[in-house]
Amino acid sequence: MPNATMQDSPESRKAVFRKLVDLYAAGDVSALDQVVAPNYVGHPSAGDRDREGLRQSILYFHNLFIYTRDSFHIEDQLVDGEKVVTRMTANVQLRETGEPITLLGINIARIVDGQLLEEWNTWEQAKATERLEPSVLSA
Repeated sequence: MPNATMQDSPESRKAVFRKLVDLYAAGDVSALDQVVAPNYVGHPSAGDRDREGLRQSILYFHNLFIYTRDSFHIEDQLVDGEKVVTRMTANVQLRETGEPITLLGINIARIVDGQLLEEWNTWEQAKATERLEPSVLSA
């Protein structure tokens, strides 16, 4: 088995993904080249994309939602070889109305040589919690 470099350790792969999440939250598409490989391929439900497609996706969602530095919360993260599997939550606001929205996401990222090379992801909106009547809570 070859010696793993620090860049290939599970913790370094998690750190690359965290950097990507931070850039996404900030809308900093100018820094994507630091963490996304030139031959990146993304496989979201809308169809495959390249690095430029990822840039456009980030800009599109920043036009829809207001993000803060703390919008993304990594709930679980597992590393198996080159793959980092992440379950996360994003708390954002609709840009048009300011309404808070919670999004739930699953991402499988393939990180090689310190860069995101390939990923599969899906996001969905969490169902709004219904308020229970006080009589139901005291039953």
